[in-house]
Amino acid sequence: MMPLKNLLYLLQLEEYDLKRFNDWLKRNPNRVVSEKKGVINWTPKARALFALAEIINILTLKKRPDSALATALRILTPLDRIMKNISIYRAKSKIGKFKNLTVIGITGSYGKTTVKDAVAHLLISKYQVLKTEGNYNTPLGISKTIIDNLQPEHEIFVCEMAAYKPGDIKAIAEIVKPKIGIITAIGPMHFERFGSMENILKTKMELIESLPEDGIGFLPKEMENQNKNSIKFFSSKEDLLVKIGKIFGISEEETLDWLKTTPPTPHRQEIIKASGNITIIDDTYNSNPAGFVSALEALKNIAAERKILVTPGMVELGAKQFELNKEAARSAALIADYIIITGETNKKSFEEGLKEELKENFDKKVFWAADLDSAKSKLSELTTPNSAILLENDLPDNYF
Repeated sequence: MMPLKNLLYLLQLEEYDLKRFNDWLKRNPNRVVSEKKGVINWTPKARALFALAEIINILTLKKRPDSALATALRILTPLDRIMKNISIYRAKSKIGKFKNLTVIGITGSYGKTTVKDAVAHLLISKYQVLKTEGNYNTPLGISKTIIDNLQPEHEIFVCEMAAYKPGDIKAIAEIVKPKIGIITAIGPMHFERFGSMENILKTKMELIESLPEDGIGFLPKEMENQNKNSIKFFSSKEDLLVKIGKIFGISEEETLDWLKTTPPTPHRQEIIKASGNITIIDDTYNSNPAGFVSALEALKNIAAERKILVTPGMVELGAKQFELNKEAARSAALIADYIIITGETNKKSFEEGLKEELKENFDKKVFWAADLDSAKSKLSELTTPNSAILLENDLPDNYF
């Protein structure tokens, strides 16, 4: 059994979801999750949880540290919920006083952060804008942003909204009261948690349902069947931003010129130039079927003598995961000269797809790395001057 500290790290990686924590332990009875790619975030909640679990663990003669941690979580959950509700109440009270604040809510299966950054960058050219940062896209994270950062001079709040189950977007909308809602895309991201595409669509559409009568919703063109009042459709990110610009008195020409200065969103197809004329496409933030194809297309379009893909594949796709990773592998085989598969999670599906395309060349072009260090070692062997490297997705320690 893992030591208590390692179990706490696993629980944190599983977002304090006890079911996912227990399921992981059942699937991996002899594994220990070590702090290699990340470390425990010693928040007050984590410290209290660890201290209480340590006491319970000692009282039970350290026979089941996993059970001790689970018990500690159950004991602390009511208090944790109260503290969260207090933060949410404070945020709702504060933002409710800003009568002239326009809130733009952004959700979607993927593309949320990139669109959020682009919208905020566009509007900051003429307005005082606050946006959510990093992973502060849950009710608690958004509440913290409002409490800590929202000021009277802010005119627009660009709010990224994350969801793992029906009701999540509605809960955030009740805090921030969006006037404009943007759904970036609908796809199988977090399919494992939602259980169906119907639930994914229903949850994302909670943003549109939450808008006031004079609100405006934006949906991608492929969602034209969702034809409701005050809905506008966009065909591309640029098209969306031009439409947003017009609402706020920014001309199409001004919008397109200003967008040329948009800083790249870190780890989302971020282009990095390295010595030896080596180009790195850093797409490690996360991955999804559409994003994987897009990143491969970026790799294809780079003029390089050698193209290398490093990936652990895509996760949280439920019953679709094997086939979607296999399909991505087939696409990768047509573009990359070498492919390094990292970790065990999607090894079989990737190998199956690659073998179908590469056939007798499979052993020459495909390599497997148990962890990040092994992947780096193999990558250094394969990389030559004038190479292009796509780093597609990165997974936390509980996947290795």
